[in-house]
Amino acid sequence: MTVATPIEDKRPDERLGSYLARAREARGMTVEDLARVTKLTLANINLIECGDWKAFPVEAYLRSYLNSICGKLNLDAKHVLDWYSAECGSKYASLLADSPAKPTKVKPLNEEEAKPRSMAVPIVIIVLGLAFVVGSHFLKEMGKAEAIVDQPKPAAVEEPVTQDSTEMPEGAEAVPVDSTQADSAAAKRAKPDSTVTQAQVDEAVKKADVPESATIFISSTSTKKDSAVVKPVSNHGKTKFELIGSGEMRTWVGLKRHEEDDSFLREANIANAGTKMVYNASDTLYVVIGEPRAISKLLLNGVETPLPEMKFGRVTRFRVYDGKIF
Repeated sequence: MTVATPIEDKRPDERLGSYLARAREARGMTVEDLARVTKLTLANINLIECGDWKAFPVEAYLRSYLNSICGKLNLDAKHVLDWYSAECGSKYASLLADSPAKPTKVKPLNEEEAKPRSMAVPIVIIVLGLAFVVGSHFLKEMGKAEAIVDQPKPAAVEEPVTQDSTEMPEGAEAVPVDSTQADSAAAKRAKPDSTVTQAQVDEAVKKADVPESATIFISSTSTKKDSAVVKPVSNHGKTKFELIGSGEMRTWVGLKRHEEDDSFLREANIANAGTKMVYNASDTLYVVIGEPRAISKLLLNGVETPLPEMKFGRVTRFRVYDGKIF
């Protein structure tokens, strides 16, 4: 007795979808098995087996689906596509090669073929690729950091230092001669561009007066081992005023007898660490410091004294008399 293959067994009145479902069952496959091996969705396979050809608006896609199903069910794709064209009235002829002389018999899947393929190898490849990209980026950043560290530091440009008996700081502007007899007329004899008027100071104070804490403490470079407060040293109304720069930033400093004076007795820019501004006053001295953080130490008659606390802004202003701040 000759057993007919699914191709030979297709009845003239049998629809193509029913025939494909019968061929799948003859091979011992479920719809899920066929979807897995053909990479098609369950919905598309069910529509094909129901013969709902209108659910596929693009015929080229449907022909491709049929071709994939034929390949997995070991069917003659040319015959199947011709049956599809005859059933739905398609104008396209089969584009595949002639079928084999004898269709092969449908065989059920063996255990090896039915096993799902492991995804471990693709996952390992992806992980290794990501590790390579991350490692390359890390090495690149490390190379940039080493290049920055290895760059030679530019040689410091020494600013001209004005040498006089009052130890003018580096980068200081020209100021009148430091003397207890100096007055506003002496300040006016200085260079025109080195004199700062009260209006300019007030303008600078306005710009600097922002709600920012500017409390100043004794610099950590102090060599004092005890925390006891040293009392001011009186000198019969005279004061030796000394400011030492911290080097953290640059600041302008102005000295005058009284707050309402238009001209300054002394003014300078302190920029470098360790530089000094020294002034000997025999009367009241009014001090304006643009940026207190640029000052490391304040010495009054040789006693290290903290700058006064400022509630608002950075500009520090205070009066000095007889070695004391008041």
